[in-house]
Amino acid sequence: MKQIIESNNLKWIDIKGPTENDLKWLKDNFNLHPLVLNQLLPRLDFPKVENFGDYIFLVLFYPSYNIKTKSVTPLEVDLIISPSYVITNHYQDVVPLRFIFNKCNLYNEQKQEYFKDGSWFLSYHIVRKFLTTSFPKLKNVKEEIANIENDIFNKNDYAKTVVKIATLQRDLIGFQKIIEPHEFVLMNFVQSSAEIFNKQSQPYFKNLVHLFKHIENIASNSERVLKTLDETNQSLLNTRTNEIIKILTIFSVIVFPLNLFASLFGMNTHLPIVKHEYSFWIVLGIMGAGALFVLAVFKAKKWI
Repeated sequence: MKQIIESNNLKWIDIKGPTENDLKWLKDNFNLHPLVLNQLLPRLDFPKVENFGDYIFLVLFYPSYNIKTKSVTPLEVDLIISPSYVITNHYQDVVPLRFIFNKCNLYNEQKQEYFKDGSWFLSYHIVRKFLTTSFPKLKNVKEEIANIENDIFNKNDYAKTVVKIATLQRDLIGFQKIIEPHEFVLMNFVQSSAEIFNKQSQPYFKNLVHLFKHIENIASNSERVLKTLDETNQSLLNTRTNEIIKILTIFSVIVFPLNLFASLFGMNTHLPIVKHEYSFWIVLGIMGAGALFVLAVFKAKKWI
């Protein structure tokens, strides 16, 4: 599906779910290199930027949370940016791109605002929106980390906390895996744009690199904090397990001699005090005294 917005001698062509007919239309109406056209239809694996002299071919990936798979998945968006047009190509709805396109399509004032300084200004806002939508995701990560921290130090179920940490680590790793390769691409994008657009555009495009580094720092810091919490939780879980093993070991040590003593009196041989009228209570008393003696030794040794 192809949609076009036009204003101030600038066209924005947005193509969702490209087909061979869309590629033919682009070939007939724009002087695009065959290498660019060949990369619009098959999905790519990594972000990239290429300078073709009078336009820039930029490929970005948006980290989107997939409700079905409960994981972060990359959504590809291709941008072709020239002084007179911007072409966006994607296979699925991409939230930041749809947000800006709908604003320009529905509200003339917004369209004039985005289109007023040409294609570089429009493309700047598109890429910037891509980056700024990362902040709500990172905010959710921060809130989840705070919840995990509370769970750990409030001595909640450590085993369930392990699952929470693993799930958040998967989401954070998925986010970083998608976003990190963009640093090199954005830096090259700044260099390429300097050859095509005026000097006024440079501070804006450099701002994109700074914005990316800010996002990367937040994500890296969250990863370090989560790793520390994971180590703390594992340590507490191991301590708790060791305490349980310690209690079971003490119980076994106390019970073993009592079982041995009881087994001796269960043997079919002549044993002292067996025929005594209070033999049961005597044996029970000896066993109880033995248990108290062992407990006293453990207490004196500060084992319990």
